[in-house]
Amino acid sequence: MSEKLPPTYTVSFLLRKILIPVDGSENSMRAVDVGVDFAMRYGSRLYLVYVCQECKSTQAIRENLEKRISGRTDYEFKEIKTNYKESSVANEILKIITEESFDAVIMGARGTSINSDVNIGSTATSVALNAPITVIVVR
Repeated sequence: MSEKLPPTYTVSFLLRKILIPVDGSENSMRAVDVGVDFAMRYGSRLYLVYVCQECKSTQAIRENLEKRISGRTDYEFKEIKTNYKESSVANEILKIITEESFDAVIMGARGTSINSDVNIGSTATSVALNAPITVIVVR
């Protein structure tokens, strides 16, 4: 019988700084729930980002986040305005990842691809394929 080893906290070093893109959808809010769980378990720092063109629903998203997180952990919220003719949500997320040192991305998959057999949205697919860090996709 093998002796049980004390727990290691490798995960806490792998997930210190987590980026969570939000858009107000239920899937992005589930990604927030996963991030909050990591923050509570491992002490991860959460950075929530809303990439938008006109950013009309920013206040509603902030209020929804406050209700969802309800003081269980600290987080930073950032709104990034972009022109969809010049860039995309995925490109903006990838730019944030490369400009700042994140350990992981947790994001919701909206599943709005043209092909119904594919159960992940194009933004999540693009980020997962191109990010140089761990990407956790929540459905």
